[in-house]
Order: sequence, then structure tokens, then C-alpha cells
Amino acid sequence: MKRPLKKPVKVVLIIAGVLVGLFLLVAALVSPIAHHYLEKHSKELCNRVVTMDKLCVNLFNGSVTIQGFKALEENDQDEFLTFDKLYVNMSVWRLLDKTVKLTEITLVNPDVSVLQNGNRFNFSDIIDFYKPKEPKEDKGPSEWDVDLRNITLDGGNVLYRDLAVGSRFKLNELALAIPRIYFSSKNTDIGLDLKFDDGGDLNVKLLYAIENNSYNLDVKLNQFSVAAAAPYVKQFLNVGDVGGRLSTDLNIVGDLDHILDIVAKGDVVFQNLFVTDPKSGEVFSEIGKLDIGIETIDIKKNIYHFSRILTSDANFIFEITEEGNAISRMLALDDKIDTTETETEVDTAAPITTEPIDFLIKDLAIKNSRFSYCDYTLRDTVRIPVSQVSSGIQNFRLDGPITADLSAVVGESGQLTAHWEGNFSNLENQKFGVLLKNFKLKTVSPYSVHYLAHPISDGVMSFADKSTIVNNYITSENKIDIYNCVVEKKIKGAEKEFNIPLRAAVYILSDRNGKIAFDLPVKGDLKSPEFSYGKIIFKTFCNLMVKIAAAPIDLIVKSLNKEPDIFADIQYEIHPQGLGSEADDQLNKIADALKEKDELILEVQQSLNREENQKEYAIFSAKMDYCRQNGTADGPALFNAAAAVKNSDNKFQKYVEKRLEGTSVSGDLGDKCLKLYDLETINSHINKNIERRNEHILSVFTTQGIAADRIQMQPLGDKATPKGKTIVSFNVQVKDE
Repeated sequence: MKRPLKKPVKVVLIIAGVLVGLFLLVAALVSPIAHHYLEKHSKELCNRVVTMDKLCVNLFNGSVTIQGFKALEENDQDEFLTFDKLYVNMSVWRLLDKTVKLTEITLVNPDVSVLQNGNRFNFSDIIDFYKPKEPKEDKGPSEWDVDLRNITLDGGNVLYRDLAVGSRFKLNELALAIPRIYFSSKNTDIGLDLKFDDGGDLNVKLLYAIENNSYNLDVKLNQFSVAAAAPYVKQFLNVGDVGGRLSTDLNIVGDLDHILDIVAKGDVVFQNLFVTDPKSGEVFSEIGKLDIGIETIDIKKNIYHFSRILTSDANFIFEITEEGNAISRMLALDDKIDTTETETEVDTAAPITTEPIDFLIKDLAIKNSRFSYCDYTLRDTVRIPVSQVSSGIQNFRLDGPITADLSAVVGESGQLTAHWEGNFSNLENQKFGVLLKNFKLKTVSPYSVHYLAHPISDGVMSFADKSTIVNNYITSENKIDIYNCVVEKKIKGAEKEFNIPLRAAVYILSDRNGKIAFDLPVKGDLKSPEFSYGKIIFKTFCNLMVKIAAAPIDLIVKSLNKEPDIFADIQYEIHPQGLGSEADDQLNKIADALKEKDELILEVQQSLNREENQKEYAIFSAKMDYCRQNGTADGPALFNAAAAVKNSDNKFQKYVEKRLEGTSVSGDLGDKCLKLYDLETINSHINKNIERRNEHILSVFTTQGIAADRIQMQPLGDKATPKGKTIVSFNVQVKDE
């Protein structure tokens, strides 16, 4: 027989049962009550209308599940945030240990719209709603720890729109995995994956250490559409559409306590990047591929090292119109930029110190690219395509010597090569050279029409430039070689800037084979406001044309259709004693002229500085004896060996001094060598070489069928000669009738 329970025990059991029943009742009713209350009072709680299909609060395991959530915009009409499911699980008992521990947070298919207008967002009202009216008292650091684990975002979309500039980003198929976030002294590891609405995807991995606020971030961006950034580009550049794809693989290490303490490395690749003109909508700049390899970017230490910046399959269009050129139009943003000056207080107590910039690109190259030059400011449009552009620079620095090379095809057939040596930290001193071959002159005919009113219908040109800049003063050698230049008649009524008889000048300059060759030296101060390299070359060219066409032209030269300097003096070095191939070329041209006009007689006369020749011959004789002593046999080898010995050769000078031992000789090396040889013998050698040169000149003409009596060799003349030179002078006479 069972004993009845004592009264106190019964009371305890009844109370416990009631409490359990109440707890179960609360557990059963908390979800619908909370659901009803939150929906009814959502406007009061968060300033937004909120609805949910289901809210489940499990007091036994500390979990909350929300399904079918929807929050509206401030206007109570448009959707702000929706998601299919949110699951949160809390370790309730850890609250006794002052630890907020959420063991799982899962959000499924969120869909949120973020709108920005200036510095306001469509959620700014929520922030303002919760903002305290009075500043809270600082009670020091919290004693509570926060431990969030297994944070997962599964699917969903984010739409971002900047209403001020008209930009739009949409992220699809979101994926986020964060194993753990600590608000204590432990590390946080975050992973994020998402896809963009117009293609591309993003993968982010972040390791964050809260103890020292440092982070290690890996960002992999694949085929991101650059068009999404067009509205922001338009804030700084006057352009139309911007397009292309961006891919990155970057590692960034930094410290949130020191924002500029950032070190980055990795790769950045742009593909099919393009920019259009805001008016015409035509593409004026595009790059097939821009490959950037970041070796190290350390902002704190001012280090910017790139392993490569490679551009390929690029196409740029440079247009000049009455309103300016493409670059100036692109930068014309005066009407978009607020230039209102604002006063800013500057703290001068702590001066800012920075490391000197360390900038390096190990491999900077342009490959297989194109450039189109268009000038619409003239009577006829100028279009010059430049294709197959390739350029390379190794170890490009801002403060070190650089060598750059360029090659391209200009127009239909012009072969362009260029070379530059300089330093970007000192552009006052540099060297560069340009060589353009086989360029069709018809390409630049619009310029000839504009400046001279003469079209050019045919001809090819070669241009060679060699320039040196020292202290901003340029010295430039320019050689122009033109073949078969055809200048048409002047356009009647056409306006022109220069009155130059271009056709007459070209006719006189051209030889019978249609070839023109002349030099255009350029000198000038680059700091002068009137200096323009192109204008100076053109002005020099025009002055040459005027001088040739307007000056009195010798009847013989005019009738022969030869350049005026065909009978100019031939200058040659005292040693070697031959005239050289250039002189032979001139003699051949004179021979061609003599063949055309049988009535012409050519007078030839040599002139030299006897004293200077004596010294040079004595020095050369000493060099030949010096080479004999060293074992060189007589003949051509001995002559060549002597010609190779320099006057400054220490061993040769000692050889001369040794031969002069016991004699007192003052003066230069020539004076000393003259003491070694008989002056009459030296003069004999000089006279023999004069006769030898005369025989060579006469032979050039007679072997080409010109009668010897038409070549009159004159006695030695007394014409002044340049230092170190001997000259041959020519004079043309007409036979007496």
C-alpha cells in the first residue's frame, strides 16, 4: 500500500508542474505572439513595414527561424529587403558566462535593393531611427564576448543604384561562408562568393585578427563588366560609354589602425576595354588586353613595383577639330566640377614625412596596336593610320636612365622606327632619333594644300632625325630623301599661309631620276614660347624652297635640271688620301650632267693648306715607320695599320720622343714629326698625291665616255680650306662658238 505524499512535497510538485506548464504554454505561444506583435508594431520598432510568413522561436534550443520575410521601403510600397529563410541558433547557457554565442546563422535567398543619392541611402532613415538623441556615456570596453559561428549566405541578389550618377550594380547567386567571427582576441576567417548580373563572379577570402586589427585579403574577380563603373568615370572624364571586362587575383595585407599601411601584390587584367565619344558614340579608344603584374605595392613605404604592364591589340583615335583634340575634349569637365574653394584647417604642428617614391616597371610593352590621326581643321581631312605599333622598355623608372624603342607602319607603307634615351626626372637632357622610310607623300597632301595651295599626287619620302637636348636646348639633324615627288598646279582661289613656288623648287631640286635629298638642321630653346619643333622644321623647309626657287639660278644648272650644289667643293681628309665613295658619287652626277650638254667644259682645281699637309704627311710617315718596327710588312696592310694609329696613342708618342732624343724640339706632334724627315721629301709625297687625285678624277670622267679635253685640270689653287681638309673645286664653262 502506497503512502500518501506529504503536503509540502505535493505543493512543490504542483508549483513545478504549473511552472512547466506555463513554460510550455509560453513556448507554444511565443512564436505566434511574437509574429503578430512584430508585424503589427514593425513601424514603431524599425520605421519599416515588415511581414513574415512564419516565425518560429524555440526556447528549448535557443533557435529562431523566420520564413517569407519582407520589409518595405520608407514609402511603405516598394520592397527593400526580402529573404526566404533566416535561421539563428544561440547557446543560451553561455549567456551566464557573459558570452553571446551563436552557433549557426543561415540566410537563404536574400533580395535587397540599396539606393544611394548623394550621402543618403534608402536605409539612412533606419540608422537615424536608432540613433540616440543624446550621446551615450562612455562606460569603457564591454566585458561581454561575442562568438558567431557558421555564418552562411545561400543564394540571393543585391541591387545597388547610385541615383546621383546613374550607376547600377546587381550581384546574383550570392554565397558567403564565415566559419567564425570573434569580437575578442581571436582571428576571423571570412569567405565570400557571388556572381554579377551582367556576367562575372567574385571570390573573397579574409583573415582578420582583432587583437591587432590586421587583415589578409585575397580577392579574385573574374570577367567583371567595366561598364558598371561608367557613371563614376564620367564624373572625371568627358566620355560616352565605357566597356570591357576586368579580372584580378590580388593579395592585400593591411592594418585597420593605419589605413595607409597596405601591401598588395597580384595580377590585374583588362580585356576588350573601350571608351566612346560622348557626341558621336564612336569608339575612340580600345585595348584588346591590358595585363598588369603587381610585384609589390607598399603605400606606407611609397614602393610601386610592377613586374609587367603589357598592352596588346590597342586602337586609339586622335582627332583634331576646331573645338580641340580628343584628349582636351575628354578632359573638358569644367561644367561638371564644383570649383568652389573651401577653407581647410591644416595642422602644422606635425609635419608629414613621406618616403621617396620607388617606382619600377620591369617590362613595359605595347604590341600589335594601332593609332589613327585625323585632322578636321584643314580644307581636306588628314587621315594617317599608324599600325603594327610595338614598343618596349625594360626597367622603367621615374628617376633612372631609360631606353625606349618604337616601331610602326605609318600610312600605307611607311616604316617607322624610333629610339629615345633619357630620364623622366630630368627631361632637360635627352636624346632621340626617328627614321621613317617609304612614306607616301600623298598622305600629307592636305597639309601641302593648306599651307601652300599645292596638292601632292605622288612620291615617297624617307626622313631621318637625330636630336640631342642639353639644358633644354635642342640640336637636331634632319635628313630628307624624296623620290618622284609630283606637285600639282596651285589651286586657284585657295587660301594659303606661305607663298612658296613649290613646283619650281621641287623641279630644280630633283635630279633626272626624280630624287631629292637635303638636310634640315634645327636648333632652338625649348623654353621659348614660340618654339615648336614641327613649325621650325616646316619653316626651315619653306626657307630652303624659297632660296632655291627665288634666287638667281645659273643657266647651266637650270637647263640640266640639277640641284644647285652639284658642283660644290668636295672636301676630304688629308689622310686617307682617297676622295671616298661620296665624292665619287658626286663626280658621277657631274659626269651625267656633262653627257647631257656637250658644250660644257669642267675646270677642276685642288686647294690645300701646305703647312698643315706637311705636318699630317710627316705624322703619317712616322706612323708607317712605327708599324714597320712592330713587324707590319710594306703594302696595303702597312697603310691600313698606320691609318689606325691615333695621334693620342701613348706608345706612338713615346716612339717619336725616342727618335728625337738628343734634339730640342718644341711644338705639337706635327712639328716633332717634321724633324724626323726631309721637308723636300714630304713635299714630294704631297705633290705625287695631288697628281694621283687628278688622275683619278680624270679617269672617272673618261671611263664614262667624256672626252679628256672637256676636263681641264687647273694648277694648285689657294682657296681657303677647312682645318684638316683638302678640297677639290669645280667650275663650269661653255665652249666658245
